Amino acid sequence: MKQATRFHKTRSHGMSNMPVIEDDTAEISKEEMKEIYRELQAISDKLREENNILHEREAKLKERERMLTISQESLQTVTDHQMRSKISALEEKFGSEIVQLEQTLKEKLKENKRLKENFETMKQANDALKKEIEVLTLRNSKLEKMSNSLQARFVNLQQSVVQVYSTTVSILFDWICEAHLRQSLTELPIKPVETYKSLPFIQDKVVKILPNLVDILRDNSSNIHCGLPCLQFIYWSLLHLDQGQSPLSLNMSTTTRRIGEEIYYPKSSKVPDVEKMIGSSATLNEKIKEPLFMRSTNNHIRLLSTLIVLKTLSRADVIAQAFNMLKLELKSEHAKELFLYYQATNVILNYLKPIHKAFTSVAMEILLQMATDSPFQQMFFESCSNENFFRSAALLIRTPLPDIKVMERLSIILQKLSKLKSNRRFFETYTIVAIIQEMLVSGGNENAFLNLNLKSILHNLKIPAKTLF
Repeated sequence: MKQATRFHKTRSHGMSNMPVIEDDTAEISKEEMKEIYRELQAISDKLREENNILHEREAKLKERERMLTISQESLQTVTDHQMRSKISALEEKFGSEIVQLEQTLKEKLKENKRLKENFETMKQANDALKKEIEVLTLRNSKLEKMSNSLQARFVNLQQSVVQVYSTTVSILFDWICEAHLRQSLTELPIKPVETYKSLPFIQDKVVKILPNLVDILRDNSSNIHCGLPCLQFIYWSLLHLDQGQSPLSLNMSTTTRRIGEEIYYPKSSKVPDVEKMIGSSATLNEKIKEPLFMRSTNNHIRLLSTLIVLKTLSRADVIAQAFNMLKLELKSEHAKELFLYYQATNVILNYLKPIHKAFTSVAMEILLQMATDSPFQQMFFESCSNENFFRSAALLIRTPLPDIKVMERLSIILQKLSKLKSNRRFFETYTIVAIIQEMLVSGGNENAFLNLNLKSILHNLKIPAKTLF
């Protein structure tokens, strides 16, 4: 019992202390062993229970620690998210404010730039207006001076025009009265009728009238009712002057050249300086492009103007253009009729002379164009059936020509003229027959077409061709 009491005391001091069994312990009974075992079992259960409680506490602590960690992390995440949201909102707010401020600044800068540019523009416009006022003032003074000058010139021009017209009309009336009206009513004329048809009498009148026609032609360039008769008078006068034995005087040569220049370069279509300064561009262009003379819409005026230019001017480019226009005009039958009416064959023959070698080919083209089949072909051949044509043809045949086509065209015309019996004397007089025979003998067979025409000419004239042997 004493041992049991010591054991019990020992256990009561602390559950963690093991019981101490003294050496002098006697043999323990089974009951005591069981009691001890039960006590130990109770202690073990108690310890196990306490251990479980400790484990539960530890698990709860770990769970609480884990939950605390999760809460801390969640709180940190929420805090970070809120901070980022606030920072983003602040950045967005500040960014929009900065953009707005930048936009406002740009608008202000643009407005300042616009105001500056407007100021510069207004300044330049003001300077330009000042200069324009100065120019206009200067121009106004010039216009005033020009107006006074033009007024004086206009008065002089009126007097000059009146004098030109009165002089021309008086000469024409005197001519008509003397040569026609009085002669038809007088039984005993002072002068024979032949006197008024003589070349010296006509040339005397023409020489007096032609210088005045330059101004009259200029004033009536767009008036077909007056312009066409003026051109006709000029043309027939030029033909009469060509009939004279002596060359034209210097004054008359200058007059004819001025007439040709007025027709080719109409001064009436040129714009005066005052109109250039005050006129509109559209009006000026219409005035410059006004269809006059060679550019007229009337083919009669165009043809007659072209013939006058060929008679009066000598510039190569002008003559070339006149020939080109004449070729275009002669495509119509009416132009061919006018060509014959104005005896224009002689005008073209002038360009078959050696002095006009550059235009020999185109002149022959014109003659060949007239020789083609048309209602006026026979009239053209009759206009060629004279000494002037055959003299020019003989001279052309004797002249070495670099272009064989010129000779071919001439041979075509001569072949057709040889069909007229009355022309045989011209072929013989100007030794054209002999020249043709020499050409056939020396030419060989190099140009079959030309040889055929030459043989046809001899055949029409009933003259045998010579042979080489």
